[in-house]
Formats: sequence, C-alpha cells, structure tokens
Amino acid sequence: MSEVAREWPSWLNRTKSAAQALIDFVQRCDLVDLIGVLTLFMVLIFPFPHWLFYITGDLALLLFLVYPRAIRSALFWFVLSLAATFVVIVDWHAVDNHKYLFLYWLWILCFCHLLAEPPRQRHILLVNARFFLCFVFLASAAQKFASPTYRSGEMFEYYLYADSRFTAFAKLIGIDPSVPDAVQKRIALFRSPYSKPIDNELELPGTDRARVAALILTWWDAALQLLIGMMLLFRLRATDQAAHVLLLLFIFTTYLPAPVFGFGWILAIMGLTLAKQNFPKIAAVYMIAFVAIIFYQLPWREWVLAT
Repeated sequence: MSEVAREWPSWLNRTKSAAQALIDFVQRCDLVDLIGVLTLFMVLIFPFPHWLFYITGDLALLLFLVYPRAIRSALFWFVLSLAATFVVIVDWHAVDNHKYLFLYWLWILCFCHLLAEPPRQRHILLVNARFFLCFVFLASAAQKFASPTYRSGEMFEYYLYADSRFTAFAKLIGIDPSVPDAVQKRIALFRSPYSKPIDNELELPGTDRARVAALILTWWDAALQLLIGMMLLFRLRATDQAAHVLLLLFIFTTYLPAPVFGFGWILAIMGLTLAKQNFPKIAAVYMIAFVAIIFYQLPWREWVLAT
C-alpha cells in the first residue's frame, strides 16, 4: 500500500474532527455575542472610509480588549452607529450601497442591546436578518430584471473590459488582455475634449468569449439572488436550508471576482444569524466563509496579470 493510501484515512479522520469541533464551537457560542464580535471585526477591517470612524472603531476595539463585556452595552453600539451615521451624512454621494446596509445593522445591534432579555435580543437579530436578506436580494433582482442593459449582459461585458477589478478574472477565463486595453484606450479617447464622436456614441471592440461570459454572469447573478430572496420569504425549514446553501454559494463565488468584501461579510453575518440555531453545520460553513473572504483579499489579481 502506498504512503498516500495509508495516510488518507488518518487525514480524513482529522478533517472530520476539525469540522465537528467547529460545529460544536458555533453551537456553544451565544448568538448575540458571536454576531457582536463578527460585526466589531467588520468595523475594523471594512470600515467607513473616514477618520472619525477609524478612531471610533479603534477605541471600540481597545475597550473590548480591556473590558470584553462592553460589547454587550447599547452605548458601545450607539457610539459606533452614531459615527457611521455621521460619515454617511457627510459623504453620502460617495458611500457604497453595502455601507448603508452596514449602518442599519449597527443600529440594529444598538437597539438589540437596549433590551435586557436575551430571547428578545435574539428575536430582533433574527427578524432583521431575514428582513434585510429578503429585501436586499429581491430588490436587487427586481432592479436587474427591469434593466434592459443588465438583461442583455452589457453591464458585465463592460466590467470585463473596463473595470480594473475584473481585469484579472477576464484573463483567467481566456479574454485576451489586448481587448480590454483597446477598450480602455477607446474610452480615454472618447473622454478627450478634442474627440468628436458621431452622434455622441462610441463603438467598443469586443469578443464572443466576453459576451458569452457576461451573459452567464448576468443570469447566474440575477437568478441566484431571486431564488435566495424568495426562499427566505416562506419561513419553512426546507426553503430556509436551500436559501442558506444558495447564499453560501453566492458568497463563495461572487466575492472572488468582485472584490466588494464588506458586502460579503455583512451577508455572511446575517446568514449565520439565521442558521445558527436550526442548521449548525451550515452555520459552521458561514464561519469558513468569513475566512474565505479574508483570503480573497490576497493580491491574486496582480499575480494573474503578471503571468
């Protein structure tokens, strides 16, 4: 018997033990405390881009490290929520959509900790997590299906050509880098005050591979979001379980090519909130999703483009 064959059962047993340990850990954790710690971690790694929130988040972390029970205080979350609200008001024109969702979640934690009874605290988290997941995915799907330029695949095709965040992904799926380069040069020419395009229109070069990839991305994204939102509406065990599987699939597949990591983190927090009590194994996978989002920040795009 080969060395690999002899090691396989041992490796499998260690993997099963580690998975069970993770499941047991998630089950033992108090829901409110676990969500609070994960949200505080988000405050630090995906903060609102403003000096006031940076300082507030750093002070909140320091207080938590010195006095861990502070995370159970409504005042703790009120200060963070107030700082985030100020940033959104001041920089409303530049704030990403998922930052609004993050702001709502901070206020939810603040109101949650105003209540002394743990069952009511958990109820607030569960109700709001389900509401926002349904609202986000159904509203997003409705907007996508209502947009002709989205349904046609034009949006993702443009991203594959012109958005630097998708350049490495485009190269991975076989789109020649010369095509995005030509598109970006044409756009730069179009923006030049000396150019005079006919009828104010610009014809961009493209490839069939990019168009097919854009259509697949378009309908995969829209259909997945619609299914997640609809299944969570039923509030049944079977549909909830299916929604969690699809949500995890969405997180693992979306935030590798699209680096909107804060959005993936807040969706994973809400998914974990709903899954912890009824689906411990799925809740453990959400914990793995947090780790995956962190590793997705590796500079793999630069590595791909350098090859």
